[in-house]
Amino acid sequence: MRKTFAILTALVGIGLTPIATHAQLAIKAARVVTGTGDVFTPGVVLTREGRVEAVGSDLAIPVEYKVIDAGDRWVLPGFVDVHQPGPMSQPNERNPNVPYLSVVDSVNPQADYFQEALRNGITTVAVSPANSTMFGGQVAVLKTAGLYVNDMLVQRDIAIKISMRPPAGSRMSHLATMRREWNKAKKLKSGEKDAVAEKPAEQGEAGQAENRGQTEGEGSGNAEGGDAGAAQAATAAQTQQGLETLAKAIGGGILSMIYCENAMDVGQAVRLIDEFQLRPLLILGPDCDKAAELIRSRNFPVVLDANLVFWRAIPRTRSEEKVNLLTTFKGTNAMFQAEANANRSTIGSNYLWYQAATAVKHGWSTDTALAALTTVPAKAIGLDSLVGSIAAGQDADLVIWSGDPMATQSWVETVVIRGEVVYEKAKDARLRRLLEATVEGQ
Repeated sequence: MRKTFAILTALVGIGLTPIATHAQLAIKAARVVTGTGDVFTPGVVLTREGRVEAVGSDLAIPVEYKVIDAGDRWVLPGFVDVHQPGPMSQPNERNPNVPYLSVVDSVNPQADYFQEALRNGITTVAVSPANSTMFGGQVAVLKTAGLYVNDMLVQRDIAIKISMRPPAGSRMSHLATMRREWNKAKKLKSGEKDAVAEKPAEQGEAGQAENRGQTEGEGSGNAEGGDAGAAQAATAAQTQQGLETLAKAIGGGILSMIYCENAMDVGQAVRLIDEFQLRPLLILGPDCDKAAELIRSRNFPVVLDANLVFWRAIPRTRSEEKVNLLTTFKGTNAMFQAEANANRSTIGSNYLWYQAATAVKHGWSTDTALAALTTVPAKAIGLDSLVGSIAAGQDADLVIWSGDPMATQSWVETVVIRGEVVYEKAKDARLRRLLEATVEGQ
């Protein structure tokens, strides 16, 4: 009970309340941006049992509904963070070939990420292993508020994380190992017996049989042999589970989130996509702009590097060139990611709304930039029937902004997830202390 009380106290300290029973809620605001192309000025959103019941300008509000009058503020669908290792206790496993693992087992509901997500209007996150891997495990989609992971879970094992960049060694050996695993999974999917996966188990059984035949004086060796056999059997089971996960990805049964550090990686990824009929979401590194035409020709959904505009050194001429990913990938199925990194030139790239605002600055329409935070990522992970827009039947994930979210002076005032208020800026004690310190410093 003391632990539960401590968690509740921490949540209240940031203006976050646990997701409870679903209320009947009505939100009135000067502007409701649905994400489906409709904008209501003014607008009303009705929610019931955690889902959007109706949205429009002249909706009658039943007397039993709790009403939030947002005045001159804006209401938008919650943002979807489509590629994020932040909620994990450890973003990468030491073993790069772990497709049998699920990020669900590593998510910490009290991670700082979730607090910051609510402050920045993110209500849904695809939690993914980071990029130092080969087969990094299975991706899960969560809401950004809740006491326990099961409360937050939208869908587990929705994708597998793959990286074309080797965590160690050469790209040649990395790709050879990767192709070998895909081929084993393909055999498994087609019904062929996978001797490689079963070999450790067979060795374990043989070891146990041998030890059972030993004399009583060698009892300790028998125990050690049994332990070794059990470990080998467990390894075989994990290997089999991993191949089953890869087999699901073959043919597009689950999404393949593929990290490509550079243009060469994109070319290799396309070969794997074609050979094994994968359904891809490409996570692009900073040097993938050189493969933009290939990506555009295939209409792949892509997540741009967090550093959207930067200078790249050209060793041959001892000069630099300006790289603008927003210009290069304009008009594609491009999405944003945010990444905290002290070495970046601006902390703005740590925030999804800032990424969208930067896109607008470089020629994207406001509608396109907002779509890259809502409907486009929701569709990319196959959950656009639940999240990413305000429409009847969708999850009631709503964010009240003080104004245009593309404006730097706008704040997230209130966050609603599944029809429940989970964050209020007025109750965010940590943010209040930060702002007070900033004023005093001036």
